[in-house]
Amino acid sequence: MVTYPVPPEALAPAVPPCGELVLHNGLAWVSACFVHIARMRPSLMPETLGIGFNYLIHRTMARLPYPDGKMRNTVLVLEANINRQLLGLIARKTTGVRFRVREITLTDLNDAWIVRMKERQEILYEAEIYKHSIDTQFHGKSEFMSADAADRFLLGISFGAQWEPDSARIKLLAETHDPWETYVGQCKTNRHALLTSLGVQQQSADHVITMTDIPHYFALRGLVVACPAASSVATNKP
Repeated sequence: MVTYPVPPEALAPAVPPCGELVLHNGLAWVSACFVHIARMRPSLMPETLGIGFNYLIHRTMARLPYPDGKMRNTVLVLEANINRQLLGLIARKTTGVRFRVREITLTDLNDAWIVRMKERQEILYEAEIYKHSIDTQFHGKSEFMSADAADRFLLGISFGAQWEPDSARIKLLAETHDPWETYVGQCKTNRHALLTSLGVQQQSADHVITMTDIPHYFALRGLVVACPAASSVATNKP
């Protein structure tokens, strides 16, 4: 997961009017979350019947309303991408997440991993993650005090959400995972089309978080919360 500091005003249009961005050191945060899923299946099926795929989700952090009326920190999906057309369709039908089908790859080189997403011949995202930089603590500058602090802020969340402005609804989806040890590192970003579209000129990642071989669990049915129009929502100042 490659995470970028972003001026809050650049992300304001992407946040539901009944929510607000979660900031750290006065900055909003956009993460390019690449995941290779192996042997995905319903929990009662054997591993041999599972399927594998890659997805890349651009996400930020926001405080959103829940069905009980409380506001909670939540992963807000800005753009969801997957490399299997059938799975993208199934995800839309079961979870409601609007996946775009694109070519998503992880290339393992001698000294780096290359995460790349393409649509036809156009590169939409590309980051070169340096293997030698991966450690349990930061060795470069970061807005976070430690790897654990970055992990808690960015990954210590049990719900993700997608905002549906046309229907004025927030779709909340539960997910969880087994415990992992957090490793952090550095990378070079060669292309980030989403940040470019938001007018973000500075596209240097604060850090990379890596993990592997972690059992991960998704709920197929989510919660829906109605979000009133912006004109009827009082502005919350941090």
